[in-house]
Amino acid sequence: MLALVVRGLFHWGFSVRIVTESAGAQCYPYPPPSTLIGALAYGVSSVKGVPECKLSSKNTTIVSSATLIDGAVRWATFAFSDEGSIMRRSVAISYSDFIRAFRLLYQRVQRHTWDQSDMWYGVNAHGKVYACGAGFKTFYLIDEERFKDLGLDDRDLLTAAYSIVRLGAREGLVSVISAEVSRDVRIFSAKDAKVPFETEYYFPARLVEDVVEGAETVHLPKLDRSIWEFRPEEPFALHDHEEYYAPSSLGVVLRTGKMRVNRLAEEGALVIASFGNGVIEKVVVPVGVVKP
Repeated sequence: MLALVVRGLFHWGFSVRIVTESAGAQCYPYPPPSTLIGALAYGVSSVKGVPECKLSSKNTTIVSSATLIDGAVRWATFAFSDEGSIMRRSVAISYSDFIRAFRLLYQRVQRHTWDQSDMWYGVNAHGKVYACGAGFKTFYLIDEERFKDLGLDDRDLLTAAYSIVRLGAREGLVSVISAEVSRDVRIFSAKDAKVPFETEYYFPARLVEDVVEGAETVHLPKLDRSIWEFRPEEPFALHDHEEYYAPSSLGVVLRTGKMRVNRLAEEGALVIASFGNGVIEKVVVPVGVVKP
């Protein structure tokens, strides 16, 4: 396994629309794992010269280029961080702004004509997370052999990481400050993990048995390949979400912080990756993503 940590800075914040919502779109409080993989996939697509969307291998549906690295990236997680912040402390605030939105998708077919074009747009609230100047870290756990099967090496991985330009919607611009790959990755099962330990990165609540101190629950999409597929007959649904633990917020204010894990569940594992300058990252992952 390889570990990749990317440190960056938000210009204004981000918006990752909740997939079960339509016109009045609220957003997730944190970029979910699928968004993080999609951000890295954008860089991989540039390296390999493939489009952002393509037909599936069976030519039955349209899929995102994120499926290109779906098998190679075993897990991805996120944390706000003071390391890259231009302020003393990174904070973010969930909010809704009014925007001019394209509404034709939700209107009857009689309005799908040019003479009705003045009805195509409307005003509605759109969820955003403001994090101006806030720093962040994304952690990727990567299957080195599968990554090599794509014809990519460590240099390509770092190039892709430095090519990340946004998290979420196209307007969610970020600047990557640093990216680092490590092969010093240790994996501990629930039985072998030394507890308690602390982590900054969110993770599914089902991976721990004891209540996590300094954490609260948020709902994020399950990490599943189908989320990158266009499925009009079987759209992504509410039951495709699950509870995650993230550092406790102050009301609507999201912030940096560490969570204390007292005991892992059998389906959870602890990953400890060591990077340069003695930096150690601890991440809770599903045991299935680290099994051979």
